[in-house]
Amino acid sequence: MSRCRETKANGEPCTLLASGPQGLCWAHDPANREQRRKMASRAARSKGNREVATLKEEIKSLIMDVKVGELDRNDAAVMIQGYRVLKDLIALERKVKETDELAAEIEELKREYGVA
Repeated sequence: MSRCRETKANGEPCTLLASGPQGLCWAHDPANREQRRKMASRAARSKGNREVATLKEEIKSLIMDVKVGELDRNDAAVMIQGYRVLKDLIALERKVKETDELAAEIEELKREYGVA
């Protein structure tokens, strides 16, 4: 089998095996575009949801520890500030991923319509 003839978003040649008469791998085959988009969207939401759920549980635990006197409220306040930073980083990561996905879709559309 030959390698895919497309170029990855970072400009490097694709290294996946071509699987069809067009000389494209599954990831670059336009016929799979909608399925790829749905899979990427689900994966992004799934990861973020687990991270957010974990943060929520950890913060609930902190609150309970403060309530029962096992943790100083000042220490808890500093820890919650750290959780806020993590929350902001999760949001930033999602935005970057969405932007990268949109850029890849735009590049794919440009290739399809021959726009430079």
